[in-house]
Amino acid sequence: GHDYASVLDAFRMSQGRGFELGAHIILGLPTETRDEMLAMADEVSSIPIDCIKIHNLHIVKNTPLARMYRDEPFELFGYEDYLDFVVRFLERLSPDIIVERFFTDTPRSLLIAPGWNKSHIEVIRGIEEELERRDTYQGRFYGAASAAGLSE
Repeated sequence: GHDYASVLDAFRMSQGRGFELGAHIILGLPTETRDEMLAMADEVSSIPIDCIKIHNLHIVKNTPLARMYRDEPFELFGYEDYLDFVVRFLERLSPDIIVERFFTDTPRSLLIAPGWNKSHIEVIRGIEEELERRDTYQGRFYGAASAAGLSE
C-alpha cells in the first residue's frame, strides 16, 4: 500500500517529465466533514496535477462498503445537495485543473444508494445550471479560502 505522502512524492517526482497527472477524489466519505471535503479542493489545487475525476460516494451491492452501510447506515449526498456541494468545490478548485468527471455513474442494477435516478447528462446539466444560477465558475475562490482560513 501507500499513504498520502507517497502519492504526493510520486506526483512531484513525475512533474515536468512529460506525464499527464490526474487525481481521483471521492466526495461523501462517512469519515469526512463537509469542511474537510471543501479543503480537499485547496489541497488538490496545490499539487502538480493536470486533471481530476470527482466521484460521489455510492454504495455498490455485495461490497464491504455495502455491508458497512447496511449495518451502520450513514448519510449520502442527495441530488440537490450534491449539486450545491460540487459547485462549492469547483469554486475553490484551480481553474487550471481539467475536471474529467463530476460523479460516479454506476449501473442501477448494482447500485444500493444514492437513488438519484438521474442520467449522466442530467447530472452534468444540473451542475451547469447551478453554476449559471449562481453566476459562478471553477476557480472563483481559488486560493481565497485557504488564504483567509475560510471553509463553508
